[in-house]
Amino acid sequence: MTRLHKKTFPWFLWHRRIGLLSVLLMIILAITGIALNHTEELQLDQKIIRNDSILNWYGLNPKGPPISFPLDKTRITQWGDKLFYNDRIVTNSLDTLVGAVRSGNNILVIAFTNSLLLLDSEGEMIEQISPDFVPIIKLGLKDGEVIAKSTTGDQYRADQNIVSWQADAAPAIDWSHSIELESEWQQKIKLAWRGNGLTIERVILDLHSGRIFNARWGVYIMDAGAIFILLLSMSGGWMWWTRKQKIAGKKHFQKHHR
Repeated sequence: MTRLHKKTFPWFLWHRRIGLLSVLLMIILAITGIALNHTEELQLDQKIIRNDSILNWYGLNPKGPPISFPLDKTRITQWGDKLFYNDRIVTNSLDTLVGAVRSGNNILVIAFTNSLLLLDSEGEMIEQISPDFVPIIKLGLKDGEVIAKSTTGDQYRADQNIVSWQADAAPAIDWSHSIELESEWQQKIKLAWRGNGLTIERVILDLHSGRIFNARWGVYIMDAGAIFILLLSMSGGWMWWTRKQKIAGKKHFQKHHR
């Protein structure tokens, strides 16, 4: 008759599995902890991250391609939800940029799908208006006067101060056209879009705390690592004790049963 043996809990197996799970987290904690202890010496709070992959992870790069219209040496660019006069943020923009022109009296007129933005010669905002004929699909000039074209195909001419508009079917309009933004300008605008930027210290802090994985629940990943270490300590101690008891039992048996 076969004797049934009660299965013991596989402490060694689980000890090994927990160790494999926690080793990576412990390496991260150790390396980032050492780095944070030397923040001032390494100037981690002054060094700015330039890597696009990391900046994308933090949402510090504009999404999608830029839309840019040239005006002599000036660039009017919409990237993500922000509008730029050269590399300076003018305002947040919700509608799509469709054109930009400089009127005869040096007013900069910027057209979005559902509104017009007026800037002075230095790029400072004058006002934002929404004409009756929106949505707008084009913006151009005719003899220094601003012409806008709506989705219906109708054209409208603005007065000198860009206050009132009248229907106008004038031909040969010099429509504004978007351009592919040069890499130099892209880098300038990205820097402006990020504001103060992202320091290496911030990334290391987020790695150390786990917030780099997720702002809300990332810390629990590192908490899990700490719990794993506690389990490793307890299971390791238990295995050492039980193994010691078994060895002692075998020695006792061998001593009295020779």
